[in-house]
Amino acid sequence: MKAEVLDGRRNRTVTTRKKIVQAFFELIREGHLEPTAEDVSVRAKMGIRTVFRHFDDMETLYGQVNAEMRKMVTAMLPFEYRSVRWQERLLESLEARYLLFEAMTPFFMVAQLHRHKSAVINTNVKHANELERTILKNLIPKETQADESRFEALCMLLSLEAWIRLRREQGLSFNSAMVAVQVALKALAP
Repeated sequence: MKAEVLDGRRNRTVTTRKKIVQAFFELIREGHLEPTAEDVSVRAKMGIRTVFRHFDDMETLYGQVNAEMRKMVTAMLPFEYRSVRWQERLLESLEARYLLFEAMTPFFMVAQLHRHKSAVINTNVKHANELERTILKNLIPKETQADESRFEALCMLLSLEAWIRLRREQGLSFNSAMVAVQVALKALAP
C-alpha cells in the first residue's frame, strides 16, 4: 500500500479520535455525569460503531479526557503574585484558584462517580490532590507547614472538595464562597 494512503488513514484516525475525545470532554464540561457512547457519537457527528472502533474501553477514553483536562489546568495555573507575605499571597491567589475549580468541578464530579471502577481516574484524582498540596507547600513557609494540624486545615479549606461544598451544597455564589474562605483563611493564617 502506498505511503500516502497510509498517511491519509493515520490522519483520519487521529482526527476521529480527537473528535471523540473532544465530544466526551464537552459533554462532561456541560454537566453530563455519565455520557454514553451514543451521546458521544451524536456530539461528534459520527456513528456509534466508529466510537467503539476507536475506543473499545472507557479507561482509554478517560485517559485521553484527563490529558485534555491537564492542558486546561496548565493553561490556567501560571499566576504572578504582587504580595510578599505568604498570607497575602494566599488571599491574592483565591480568585484564580476558584476560577480553575469552577472549570474542574464537572470533571471532579464524574471522577468521584467512576473512581471506584477506574484505575486511570483513581490515579488522576490522587495526582490532582498531590498537585494541590504542592502548590500550597510552595506558598506556605516551612515553619507553618511544620504545624501539621494547621497545614492540613489549610489544605482542606483550599481544596476543590471544600469549594464544591460551598458552591453546591451550601448554595453560595462565587463571591460569597470566596468571602467565606477569606474569613477562614484570616483566622487560620493571621
